[in-house]
Amino acid sequence: MFASILEKKYAPHLLSLFAGAIMPLALAPVFWWPIAILSLVLLTAVLKGASVKQATLRGWLFGLGQFSTGVSWVYVSMHTHGGTPAFLAVLMVLGFAAFLALFPTSMIYLHQKLFKDSPWFAITLAVFWTINEWLRSWVFTGFPWLFIGDAHLNTWLSGWAPVFGIYGLTLFSALTSAALFMLWKSKQFQLLLVTAGLWLTGFYLQGVEWTQAKEEITVTAVQGNIAQEIKWLPEQRAPTINAYTNAANRNWDSDIILWPETAVTLFRDQFKPYSAGLQADAVRHKSTVITGIPFRYTSGPRKGEFFNSITTYGAHQNIYSKQKLVPFGEYIPLESTIRGLLPFFDLPMSSFSEGSDEQKLLKASGKQDQLILLAPYICYEIAYSRFVAETARNSDMLITISNDAWFGGSLAPHQHMGLAQMRALETQRYILRSTNTGITAIADHKGNILKQIPVNERGTLTAKAVLRSGDTPYMQWNVWPVAGFALLIIALAWFRQRQSAQ
Repeated sequence: MFASILEKKYAPHLLSLFAGAIMPLALAPVFWWPIAILSLVLLTAVLKGASVKQATLRGWLFGLGQFSTGVSWVYVSMHTHGGTPAFLAVLMVLGFAAFLALFPTSMIYLHQKLFKDSPWFAITLAVFWTINEWLRSWVFTGFPWLFIGDAHLNTWLSGWAPVFGIYGLTLFSALTSAALFMLWKSKQFQLLLVTAGLWLTGFYLQGVEWTQAKEEITVTAVQGNIAQEIKWLPEQRAPTINAYTNAANRNWDSDIILWPETAVTLFRDQFKPYSAGLQADAVRHKSTVITGIPFRYTSGPRKGEFFNSITTYGAHQNIYSKQKLVPFGEYIPLESTIRGLLPFFDLPMSSFSEGSDEQKLLKASGKQDQLILLAPYICYEIAYSRFVAETARNSDMLITISNDAWFGGSLAPHQHMGLAQMRALETQRYILRSTNTGITAIADHKGNILKQIPVNERGTLTAKAVLRSGDTPYMQWNVWPVAGFALLIIALAWFRQRQSAQ
């Protein structure tokens, strides 16, 4: 029956679009992980036997469906908060999805050119899909979102996350799809046995402690729940600062108090009249307050540059400036050309400079005067798996701040939290997350949320966090084992194809 459907003229194209559109259901907040495997099985089915031209179109339609539904939340920031007319915001979201769809399209085109008639067609497609996600993580600054590996935060495959990272989970998930396709089409079960072994090994690896527990500290995260439409108004500054300062005053028993991204809507130098008292109180109580606050150079050759930053107040005063900026959100590509075309391109603080890639871990001091090394990430940065794995080395804990109010009640805050959980799992470190409107939470070194504040509520979260030392295999190896395995599979498949052609 399914084969007869594929024979209809437009059915494979529509099936490709459908398979891509349902794929985000496998991710947060739904986590129907079998959907990700089913999506790739359907994609393999519509590509098998197709011409290069047909496969390229179907790959693009799959990507269009995947990103149109998966990143539909961009509409909220463009229309609701950016002032873009609804019809134009819809077109811009579709244009964004169409652009992102070029990543799987290019890999599917290349795969079809090389392995269209290969006996290993499904296996090599799984490898090329993994390469597609890897490329999307860094080309044009990267968009490491909606990876199929993220569907496995709570499955047996999650045991592989500290070993091979998100790319390993994507590869093993894609190989599972290939195994099911081969079993369905040709009753070949060998790959299914291999993937079953991967799942079982992942279950065993879930119990492995790759990092070592150190002392326990008390942490607090604050969720101010300041409405986005009033957050940057001058008259809102004092009430906002008072709200966060009062939250700190109620939680001086904590070793670390974390405020969200741009919690303070002043530049760091403008905040000095307020920060002097905050700094003194933090030192007196042996606590550290960490807040998102823009930083700017007020003199010298870099005067006028400003950064999306994190500042600490306490025994150690340090600053971290965001390295991974969001295009059109924190900087405007071709700024001189498109500034002023739409209100969305003129949002507050949309011309940040990029922070240095040589910044050190943040230092904090606990109640016992111990040195706590924190790996900081601002908003979008937590999505970058390789970046986090590299910069979290030698840290005791991860912290991340965000302002997901830009995306309202959409999927974005939940997807963002899921990415933070995956980074905790890959590095086997606790992660403390503070956002303006949610999701503010703490997750343990296995990626499990221990406590969180309901979305769109003002509140504070206080919990125990265990500092951890040591690096996971993924932090040491990064993407190279997965890349090596992918190249090996491609080489073997090429050799096998040449043999079959003789």
